[in-house]
Amino acid sequence: MAEGSRPPFFYRLACPQGHDELAELELRALTGGASEGGVGWAHLGADVTPAAYVAEGARLLAAGTSLEGMLQAAAKLHLRAERFRVSVHKLGGKVGPPSPEIEVAVANVIEGHPDLTRPACEFVVLASAGQWLLGELVSRYDKSWRGHECRPHQYSSALSPRFARALVNLVVRPGDRLLDPCCGAGTVLIEAATVGAAAFGWDINRRLLPQAAGNLRHHGLEAALVLGDGRQVAGRFDGAVLDLPYGHSSVRDDAVCRELVANAARRAPLLAIVAAGSLVGLLEDLGLSVLGVARVPKGGIVRHVHWARSEELNASIGGQEC
Repeated sequence: MAEGSRPPFFYRLACPQGHDELAELELRALTGGASEGGVGWAHLGADVTPAAYVAEGARLLAAGTSLEGMLQAAAKLHLRAERFRVSVHKLGGKVGPPSPEIEVAVANVIEGHPDLTRPACEFVVLASAGQWLLGELVSRYDKSWRGHECRPHQYSSALSPRFARALVNLVVRPGDRLLDPCCGAGTVLIEAATVGAAAFGWDINRRLLPQAAGNLRHHGLEAALVLGDGRQVAGRFDGAVLDLPYGHSSVRDDAVCRELVANAARRAPLLAIVAAGSLVGLLEDLGLSVLGVARVPKGGIVRHVHWARSEELNASIGGQEC
C-alpha cells in the first residue's frame, strides 16, 4: 500500500492458525476496513474491545520501511505526551533489534515522561519486513471470551467461545437483539450477552435448554430461552447466528437447514451461518447477499462461515416481539 494512500487507522490481528479468514471478516464488520500483509487498515477508529481476533487499533502517526525511517518520520512530528507507554509487536518473526530497544528508541523521539505501569496514553509499533508503523492506541480487545470454556455443561460439537464471539461481532453490537435458533448449550448466547447484546435462544432439544441456562448462570449472564423449533421463530432481531449440523457424527437434513436459514433471514437483516460446506448457492437462492465466506479447519472438517445480509425482510414481521 502506497504511503500516501494509507487510511488513517491500522489494526493488529491476532488469531489461531487457520482462523485468518474469519479474522478478516471480523475486521470488516467492526471497522469497515481490510487487511494487507497481516495489518488491518480502515478509515474508522473503531472500538475493538469486544473483538475475538482484532487485537488493537491505532491512529497512524508515522511509517517507514525501516526502524530508522519510522523514527525520522516520527521526529518531524514533535510528539509530546505525559505518562506514556510504548508497545511493540513484530509480525512474521524476528524483525529489527529486540523489542525493549525499539521501545526506548521510540520513547526518545517523544517529549514527555513515560509511565509503564499506569500510562495515560500508549503508542503502538507494528514491525514487519519492509514496514514499520507507529500509532497512538485507540482501543484494544479485552479478551472477555477467555474462561468461557469453563462451564458446567459441555457439548461436543459446540463452537469455541472465541469462534462464537467472532460470529456475534459479525451481526450485532451492544444493545442489539441476537437470535440463535439452534442455541444448544448456549455458547453463542454467552458471547452475545457478554458484549451487551440481548440474546434470544431457541432449541428443539429439551435436554439442551437447561444446560444453556446453567452455563449462562455460571457466568452471571442472562438470555431468553425458548423450547421450540427454530424454523418457527417469530419476531424481529438485529442479527442471527446459526450453527448448522456438521461433523462426522452429525446428520444434516438439507431441507431443515434451508428452512432454518430462510426463517432467520425473515427475522434479522444480518446473519452468520456455520456449515460443513459452502452455502453460497442456497443463500443467493433465498435472496440474501453474501458479504463474505471464511473457511476454518477443525480436525478433518473445514467449517464454512457465511456472513450474509437479508436485503428485504418479510413484511409480516411487523412489530412482533418475543
